[in-house]
Amino acid sequence: MTHDSERSDTLKDVRLPNIDIECIRCERVDSFERKAIVAKFGACVSLSRLRRRFAMGCDRLCHPEGDLCEMRFRCLQLPDADG
Repeated sequence: MTHDSERSDTLKDVRLPNIDIECIRCERVDSFERKAIVAKFGACVSLSRLRRRFAMGCDRLCHPEGDLCEMRFRCLQLPDADG
């Protein structure tokens, strides 16, 4: 098992001033200051752990069929191939 600090996708890899999240299913959109997230969780926290923390309370996160939550980091999405 790897620890969060050993994974490549960590908060320290993201240098944007704000971390934007959204869930298409829940229509949730939010933005957090990177400095505040680093102060609370540390720069070595994995993005997958942050995703779970930000999605706490979502019924789909702990669904009997697995993680069905669609929360994602909007600021880290690749642009569409169309434009």
